[in-house]
Amino acid sequence: MQPASPAPPPADGPSGIPTAPMLATAVLGLSAATLGLLPWPPPVWSQSSLWLVADVPGALWVFLLVGAVVSIATAVALTWREADLGPRDLLAWAWSALVVLAAAALLWNALYAAALSTIDFGAPIPIFHWLFTFIPAVLAGSLFRHRGRRARWTAALGTGVVTVPLFALSWSLLIPGLSLAGVANTLWATGILGVAPLAVGVAAAGAMGGGAADSARVS
Repeated sequence: MQPASPAPPPADGPSGIPTAPMLATAVLGLSAATLGLLPWPPPVWSQSSLWLVADVPGALWVFLLVGAVVSIATAVALTWREADLGPRDLLAWAWSALVVLAAAALLWNALYAAALSTIDFGAPIPIFHWLFTFIPAVLAGSLFRHRGRRARWTAALGTGVVTVPLFALSWSLLIPGLSLAGVANTLWATGILGVAPLAVGVAAAGAMGGGAADSARVS
């Protein structure tokens, strides 16, 4: 009896990079950029608070937490499937913990941005914002350094399913008011400060490792 044929591999781009995480990042990012511009009740910017934010309205908490959960759940489902991970794989849980930490950092950034929108803070100076998407991608590649290059690309791109939408959400809360100009501004800032650093991080992740793991063909 002939063994059953294996399931077809996931759809890849021309270079072997998985496309499903990129598509999910685009859809969630556009949704976050639009929904974040709605008139959500803002928190209070407070210098006396350790987190610089106080009195966060319940509606904003629910909105941000739902957005984070949807992004994390989508990223976990896609990355575990694409990288052939399972519940008994410690690497799967290490990667999942990484994206949860990244989401927590961006949730604080979103609250801080919403609080800043209530005061006259001048022009935003995003010096370190690019790190929100770059660092998780590089760390994910490091976790998967003993796997093949495609697995490292998958792990790094999977972080973007969480970090890019939450980055877009943060930026949109900084400039509330739903309009085409607002959406365009948010997408432009997210592309420059979020997507571009993510792409660099994915490239860096792919360059890690080497040896037999990279020479093996992933099917």
